[in-house]
Amino acid sequence: MQTTLKLTVVVTAVAALLAGPLTAQSVDRRTGGGAALAALGSSFSARVVSVADGDTLDVVAPGDRRVRIRLEGIDSPERGEPFSNVARNLTRQLAFDKTVQVKVHDVDRYGRLVARVTSQGKDVSLELVRAALATHYTVFSFDPKLEAAQRLALQERRGMWKDGVPASRTGATATSPPRAAAALDAQAAFVGNVSSRVYHTRTCRNAGCKNCTRAFATQAEAQAAGFRPAGDCLKSPEEPEPES
Repeated sequence: MQTTLKLTVVVTAVAALLAGPLTAQSVDRRTGGGAALAALGSSFSARVVSVADGDTLDVVAPGDRRVRIRLEGIDSPERGEPFSNVARNLTRQLAFDKTVQVKVHDVDRYGRLVARVTSQGKDVSLELVRAALATHYTVFSFDPKLEAAQRLALQERRGMWKDGVPASRTGATATSPPRAAAALDAQAAFVGNVSSRVYHTRTCRNAGCKNCTRAFATQAEAQAAGFRPAGDCLKSPEEPEPES
């Protein structure tokens, strides 16, 4: 028993030596986001060294630790989707090669730290939603600031909201948003199903159902009217899940 334990310790130590120290030349995949969170804490300063897309960036944190960040509360277009380059450029403009403040909310299944990033006093998530280059990720976020920013961007038809529904988040073309959602008030961020009494975001895959004919500006308004969050694209505040 003791021999086996000693052998295990030796093997583990040798493996650690062979792996070498963590450096800023590679993203922290060996230890993962959980270890990064344990080492850095839930709030730290870091320098942005790479921007993968509008909502994903790499930072070098204290200890020369390179960590991937997924911006909390938002969802921006993926590469190849409409507005993806514009969103990435805005994130670069706001944060690249700058020292930022990182406030961690979670670790996702890919090992990324899900965090709000503040650069020169600006919340990068909020700035992207204001510019209509990201949508409020209402599956997991109930941030009233993001909700209000998206409502205003929708009202003013900025960026992805130019035609009422961001094509990159629905799979629809800019000229053919979901049929019921298109017929509703373009300022409404949420759509209610008058039959099932559930509500969706306008970007939800079921927002175009034939009974989705009630429009709401906010989730609070929908809930006050007796509607509940739809399980396909919204979660109730009491049932949060890790962001993916």
